[in-house]
Amino acid sequence: ESVLFMNDGVKLPTLDDQVAAHVQTLTDRGVEVLVCGTCLNYYGLTERLKVGTVSNMYDIADKLLRASRVVTL
Repeated sequence: ESVLFMNDGVKLPTLDDQVAAHVQTLTDRGVEVLVCGTCLNYYGLTERLKVGTVSNMYDIADKLLRASRVVTL
């Protein structure tokens, strides 16, 4: 299972402490959390990432293409 943050969604694991805490709970349970590095750079948030792994759109797109179900918020 994976959670992917991209576009302005990268603000959630960087700026919102409550979201970061919930996402950390997911990672503790084995969920892979990928955050778009280009998006973090665009918003100037790279150094503020609290949880997740900085990734790239190649890996994120691959996860999306291979998923049996995608939920978008």
